[in-house]
Amino acid sequence: MSKNKIQQLLTYEFHLQGIVQGVGFRPFVYRIATQHKLKGFVCNDTQGVWIVAQGKEKQLKAFIKDLKNPPNVAKITHFNQNLIPTNPIYQDFIIKQSEQNLPLSATIPADIALCQDCLKELFDSNNRRFGYAFISCTNCGARYSLISTLPYDRQNTSMAKFKMCKECQSEYDDPNSRRFHSEINCCQVCGPKLFYADNLKQFKSLNIPLGEIPDSTLYEKLESKNIFHSNPLQAAIKDLKKGKILAIKGIGGYALVCNALNIQAITRLRERKHRPTKPFAILCKDLEMAESYAQLNANEKTILTSPISPIVLTEAKRFNTQDSLPLDCIAPNLNTLGIILPYAPLHYLLTYALNLPLIFTSANLSGEPIIKSFGAIIEHLGEVCDGILFFNRDILNPIDDSLVREYGLKNQESILKNLQVLRRARGFLSDIALPLPKKKSNEESRNFIALGAQQKATFCLHFRNKTLLSPHLGDLDNLASLDNFTATQQLFCDQYKTSLNTLVLDLHPNYTQRHLIRQTTQTHFVQHHFAHLLSNIAENSIDCEVLGVIFDGTGYGEDGKIWGGEFLKWNPKKPLEFSRFAHFDNFALLGGEKAIKDIRRLGLEMLFSAFGENYTRLDLPLIESLKQEFGENALAFFYKLHQADDKILCDSVGRLFDAVSALCGVCLKTNYEGEGGMILESLATKGAKPKSYPFTIRDNTILWQSLIQDIYNDLKNKISLSQIALNFHYTLAQMIAKIAKDSTCIALSGGCFQNKLLTQLTLEALRDKQVFLHHLIPCNDGGISFGQAYYQCRV
Repeated sequence: MSKNKIQQLLTYEFHLQGIVQGVGFRPFVYRIATQHKLKGFVCNDTQGVWIVAQGKEKQLKAFIKDLKNPPNVAKITHFNQNLIPTNPIYQDFIIKQSEQNLPLSATIPADIALCQDCLKELFDSNNRRFGYAFISCTNCGARYSLISTLPYDRQNTSMAKFKMCKECQSEYDDPNSRRFHSEINCCQVCGPKLFYADNLKQFKSLNIPLGEIPDSTLYEKLESKNIFHSNPLQAAIKDLKKGKILAIKGIGGYALVCNALNIQAITRLRERKHRPTKPFAILCKDLEMAESYAQLNANEKTILTSPISPIVLTEAKRFNTQDSLPLDCIAPNLNTLGIILPYAPLHYLLTYALNLPLIFTSANLSGEPIIKSFGAIIEHLGEVCDGILFFNRDILNPIDDSLVREYGLKNQESILKNLQVLRRARGFLSDIALPLPKKKSNEESRNFIALGAQQKATFCLHFRNKTLLSPHLGDLDNLASLDNFTATQQLFCDQYKTSLNTLVLDLHPNYTQRHLIRQTTQTHFVQHHFAHLLSNIAENSIDCEVLGVIFDGTGYGEDGKIWGGEFLKWNPKKPLEFSRFAHFDNFALLGGEKAIKDIRRLGLEMLFSAFGENYTRLDLPLIESLKQEFGENALAFFYKLHQADDKILCDSVGRLFDAVSALCGVCLKTNYEGEGGMILESLATKGAKPKSYPFTIRDNTILWQSLIQDIYNDLKNKISLSQIALNFHYTLAQMIAKIAKDSTCIALSGGCFQNKLLTQLTLEALRDKQVFLHHLIPCNDGGISFGQAYYQCRV
């Protein structure tokens, strides 16, 4: 090359961070670089993507413009470019092997639903991947669930054992292919394979420790036993048509499925799984089928078909036709239905062959993590399912399906502004923006881990100004969940080579996370409802004085009582402090924690508080139910508990929902968290014009006793339960408006605001205020760790 031509060349170095690994970003860079006749290279590094581009100024400007418009599933959060010396002179543009010379901070890529191009190939009989259950490309497929370490390269995933065949390798090397540098590229010849097993009892007689054998080697161990079907997919389809219950391996774990139109199959599943009333989601083959069973608006359709492909909680349709969904069996007493569309090729193959909806629920024991291996299914759910459809690619990081609903807000053009994430898991990235305070120039960012809450556990890892929110990890009430919680924590720490000696915890003295404290650990504690408020403040980058309305079921208060009906004031000038501006009046949990399940006790406590010793004149089904179980002296016994000095006090709105549902007789004992409140919400949507029940506010304490008196009178006067439920929701919204009358900015948080109707009524009551809602951070306890992290960043 002549000296003049060399002098015309410029060389730029680019360092990009964000969602730039596992989303076809390097092939994208390669294509636009070669299109603009640039030389140099692109590679993954431990920070994100590193590019060196060499060419003429006009070509480089065009390249930079295109570079800032990446593929849809990619997102650039940091874009750094520098002019560097033009030495050496590059002869072509290549994708280099990943670099690992810097501290790790690249984002762990999320699992992405099957793209439309792969779907078309899946059902194209002329395509070499026709009917292949593991078809994928750079735009779709498993990521987080199969990665062992960063950078995201094939050797760092559970695809490492599958060596690409000649044709797949050719695609991988071809810049014009959609599978150019697709790290999970494979086909029938070289990739994972399906297996189907029924007659599950035989596995227990093998005397083989199946729980210790990964799915990737299971077939080799059992091949000689001749116990797997020769045509696994067809055998599974045949059994589903017969009404059998199957465990099916997905991207992040196993799911239990059966025919959603078969009442007998659903009933058997409920009996075997000991899940009498908790609602199931259904898997529909496409939007057309989903619209047969649910009232879907445009936003919900967009969310369902997005790369995240979550379960969407929406309004159910009710029919009396022959093939209508048995809603009373799928979601008893509710008018909502969880809908999910296929997101993995295997789901498409099943649902398109069956052409019917499937019950779709995580394969796990109650409260435990989703199961990721065949051996664990046999051990824990071998008596629940009739067959297991699985494959020999290991799930390294189990992850549940995400759950979202739409707020249903009017005049919101943005889907995000209408979206409410209830369970943040598969499809969502762990990397999340946390508004950080300005640091002194010589102050290093503190590294810590915020450990969240006991229920709907998540943790938040913060290091080098980067914040990672773990996926939903379940409830930490059992050893399996705690093991999964610590294993995922270890995965994150190992990925980023981060050693942490600072923990942020909830105030509750009995939370399982307390067992993770070591003598060398520095600990900080954040009150539960303050963490809820801070999670909203952090998500919405609130920098003004705000009144937080925090309604939930249980949180340990600074006074040792159980809080849950809180109004907290926060000032950005004092970000580590809050004042408890108002709260609901306390009531007793009769019998302690027993009252959380046996909510008749909560209803009875409300009657004691509202009517005093006149309780003896009252007559409701819950009273009769208690007498039948505990005898004629039951009320006197419970009244003594009500008067006792050592009773456990609570002001929780979540428990208030439970109490009202018990008073109305629609739920006397709960089978799952929030059941009473969910039934009341469904009832309330059928009510007419609402009215407010009376209530009193004294010394910033909401006295609800008159509300209970009027509900009792309405019950005796045969007012419809739907109207009572609606009035109750409306009254809560009016209470909020009364307390917030002098506040300009309001932030809503806590699990009670998963209730769509309560949220809508509250927004209407606060229509002259600026109200901040959660969108991508759960308002329930899944967001607690994020609020704790916000707090710790300001310590």
